[in-house]
Amino acid sequence: MKCTVIGAGNAGRPVARILNHAGNSVTITDQKKIEEFPDKVQKTLMKMEEEGVELNLGSDAPLNFEKGENVYISPTIPENAPIREFLASEDNEIVTNEDVSRVINDLIPIDIVGVTGTLGKTSTTHTISEIFESAGYRVWMCSSRMGNLLSEVIVEGIINGKPQENDVAVLELPHGTSRLMSQVRLKVGVLTNIYPEHLDEFDYSMDKYAARKLFISSSSEKLVAGLQCKEFLKPLRDDTIFYCLNDPNEDSNEMKNQNGTCSVSGYPSNGNITISYTDIDIQEESGELETDLSGKFLAPFKLMSYYMENAVAAAAAALCYGLPEKDISDGLSSFHGVPGHMEYIGNYKGRDVHFDAAFVPEGLVNTLNIFSDKKLVILMDNPDSTNPRDKGKIGEVLGRYADVMIVSGYNETTKNLNMDAAKEVVNGAEGSKSLKFAVEDMKTAGELSIKHSKTGDVILHVGPGAITSYEEVKSKMILGIEEGCKKYE
Repeated sequence: MKCTVIGAGNAGRPVARILNHAGNSVTITDQKKIEEFPDKVQKTLMKMEEEGVELNLGSDAPLNFEKGENVYISPTIPENAPIREFLASEDNEIVTNEDVSRVINDLIPIDIVGVTGTLGKTSTTHTISEIFESAGYRVWMCSSRMGNLLSEVIVEGIINGKPQENDVAVLELPHGTSRLMSQVRLKVGVLTNIYPEHLDEFDYSMDKYAARKLFISSSSEKLVAGLQCKEFLKPLRDDTIFYCLNDPNEDSNEMKNQNGTCSVSGYPSNGNITISYTDIDIQEESGELETDLSGKFLAPFKLMSYYMENAVAAAAAALCYGLPEKDISDGLSSFHGVPGHMEYIGNYKGRDVHFDAAFVPEGLVNTLNIFSDKKLVILMDNPDSTNPRDKGKIGEVLGRYADVMIVSGYNETTKNLNMDAAKEVVNGAEGSKSLKFAVEDMKTAGELSIKHSKTGDVILHVGPGAITSYEEVKSKMILGIEEGCKKYE
């Protein structure tokens, strides 16, 4: 078919590229000229042109549609935009996200394990991949470690033949990517949790945000979810496998917590994690269905914090897929974490330095609880990234744990300085006794972390920059810490 994609932003580019790859004649148009896009986007657009997508960019670019032509309109284009009014009066077929999703589904012939939720998507995705690789599978994995716009990462993989080269796909599915994945069939879907986040994109409605995540309930042959999601999923399906992390001092056989009962439970003890499960249905390779299976096994697992709960999620997904206990145990024991997620940087003048990407209040609590018995110096980059966040609430959470909190106003994602954002985080901790600083960059924050700490203290970075600008933020922080070690010997 002949198709025009209106809007060359984050939504339009992957649509144009995948439709072109599927054999359609595609033109992408935008009011911006190509030189007005960021350098990385310009490279993508030029690559698309090489692949056969026609670029029609610039404010003076004419929009001449043939009768009956298919048109995709990027969701960011306002409802009252003249182009929408024009198309409503013409004899054109509108291509929806669901249409594109069905195209993607046809282009991925292998089993897919999809992971969505507010927190824990990336580390759960990597843990599942490690388990499958330990079991001997060739795994095509896509996570936010590979690019901020995962829809482009997935499309790139399809075009490069990843589905044909591998046995199984393990895909992280943030809410933006889920637009193009809503009709993709998942062998196993994982929903980690649903907390308030990105609400500005959903008219500040938690119901609308949750609905975007809950696409996975209808897309998944088998669904695994954290117990926190139970109320969300109750009206949608009654066969969800719920998982939870138990207190090692409680009776693990009951597999309960304050929210109810889970089918897969884990508890940590002495560098291990014990996984218990009950009422799991497994489709054997012979085609026979094994029902209501139960068991318990142990895996060496030395990671901390949210890695524990995400390991249980990964084990639950692997069990539902049908992997043996030994393969799951081997995978968990060989998993050493994800860069930028509770990453240990080293010891500087007697201070242990850690680097983490937490920035949602619930995620911050999970991370900070690990260091509750230590004097803690917290460094945070601007938490807004591309979306405004509740910086007062974030500051309040940091203030509960920090002896010293140093907040940078530099937005590592947009590359803009906003000192008001840093001050808003600091002001959120107004009732805290912690020492507070708003600074211009992570290098300065690193220097001050040495000045205002001593041997035995912990220095911890948190913030979205650990995801969106990992190498840059990490190197700035380390440079500052090294300079601080020289200055404040």
